[in-house]
Amino acid sequence: MEHQEIHVIGGGLGGLAAAALVARSGHAVVVHERRGRLGGRATTDQRDGFLFNQGPHALYVGGNAFALLRELGIRPRGTTPPTAGVRMVKDGELHRAPGGAVSLLRTGLLGRRDKAELAWLLTRLQRVAPDESAGRTVNEWVDGLTTRSEVRELLHAIVRLATYTNAPDQLSADVAIRQIQLAFGRGVLYLDGGWQQLVTELARVVTDAGGVILREDGAHELPDAGAVIVAVGGPSETSNVSGHRYPSAVPAEAAILDIALVRAPLHPFVIGVDDPIYLSDHGRPEGMCPDGRSSVSLAQYLAPGDQPERRRLAEFAGWAGIADGDVLHERYLHRMTTVSSIALASTGGLAGRASVQVPDRPGVFVVGDWVGAQGHLADAVLASARTASHAAVEHVTQIARAR
Repeated sequence: MEHQEIHVIGGGLGGLAAAALVARSGHAVVVHERRGRLGGRATTDQRDGFLFNQGPHALYVGGNAFALLRELGIRPRGTTPPTAGVRMVKDGELHRAPGGAVSLLRTGLLGRRDKAELAWLLTRLQRVAPDESAGRTVNEWVDGLTTRSEVRELLHAIVRLATYTNAPDQLSADVAIRQIQLAFGRGVLYLDGGWQQLVTELARVVTDAGGVILREDGAHELPDAGAVIVAVGGPSETSNVSGHRYPSAVPAEAAILDIALVRAPLHPFVIGVDDPIYLSDHGRPEGMCPDGRSSVSLAQYLAPGDQPERRRLAEFAGWAGIADGDVLHERYLHRMTTVSSIALASTGGLAGRASVQVPDRPGVFVVGDWVGAQGHLADAVLASARTASHAAVEHVTQIARAR
């Protein structure tokens, strides 16, 4: 450990955030990214003037990621997705979604007693402490909330939407509760120019603070450095780099269909209740589409063992009023990881996830959406980046004091 730089392996959102925090603290930092492009699952692709994220992405305004970005001087720019006119599909029929008091009264999706039960539950959920339900599966938690089957089915649809996960017999309920509270609290942003906006801004913070970013430079073993932060993806990839064998992951996956359109869809947000699919108008934010055009993103949330079905996604687009003549082109992602390893009820939920400190590897820390006890999705990535960067800085500081 002759060199006191802090090295970050991986130039995705978590690696760049960790490097930005290290650089802003005044320490030397080097980022290694094996591909020529930064961002990982936060990259945004361009096709014929349309921008597509790696699947539907939403930044939770009340979450860890938004707070950390603001701390770094980054002000995410975007659009709040539509809340009025949301539709739900059940039993082959399209219904008004019960998103507020008026729509709850008007929807044909629920009967009178179910409407009263749902309204009471959604109000109550905002005051529940999520960690009190850690260790219970989503199935167990929902079954304990209500005996009304229609309400249970709707709650499962909301959980899938908020968590990007379709594993109710494995996912810990504290994750579901926290995500629902964020969604019904300050809501989300769809980002202008896609999530590449955040990648570009984080890279700028790193280099402006004196950090170095090496592209097409994949570190296949731990560098000789004062501290190393490994931000390469899930447990398997992290095991290969860190040398510590992490338990096998239970990932969350989805099939994705992005559609470029000649006009905006009739219904900009459609959620499947008895079919784990949703559609959203992700072409609304600035720069996502050429003038006068639109785009939507559909996701089929895959349960363990499910097979992706592009045909089902294309057919579901019809519920938004999209006809064949509206489609300019499509991009299909057959099987995309939405969460590297979900927080399991069997291991204690969020509190049972891996620590940022790699066991038996002093000075080696890990970042990911499966690391640390805070957050889910990008919120977990950036929360673990904060913890790992602080631990790495403290480690090299102790080395310097010892010398």
